Amino acid sequence: MENEADNLQTLHSGPVVAASLSLLLAFLTLMVSHHISRLTKGLDNMVHAYGHWIPGSTGSGPDGSIGSYSGKETLALIVWLGSWLIFHQLWRNQDLSLQVWTRFFVVSLIVITLGFFHPLSDPIVLFVAGLFGIH
Repeated sequence: MENEADNLQTLHSGPVVAASLSLLLAFLTLMVSHHISRLTKGLDNMVHAYGHWIPGSTGSGPDGSIGSYSGKETLALIVWLGSWLIFHQLWRNQDLSLQVWTRFFVVSLIVITLGFFHPLSDPIVLFVAGLFGIH
């Protein structure tokens, strides 16, 4: 007769943090690539080049084209999947503080969301672009 405790699998919080962190990084990538593509036509074309594989990324007509958004989606997908694989492997057997992580996650989510509001983010984006000589 097996002990019931032996049958219980130990659950760790590391995979939860890895999964939610990868979503946060993908959201951040979407925001950054959005602002980068707005700076110049060349940067917009560069971001768009990552998404030519997505149907509707180019073309015209009644369905139109989603343009460089396809590249932004692709970059976010790459970051999401790559970071999830890496962090999951690193933290799959670790217990991390979910209370601390939840606070960090919520605050980061709010900050990234605010980054999509142009009146708030444009001064920062233009300042950073000026540091790199991009106009």
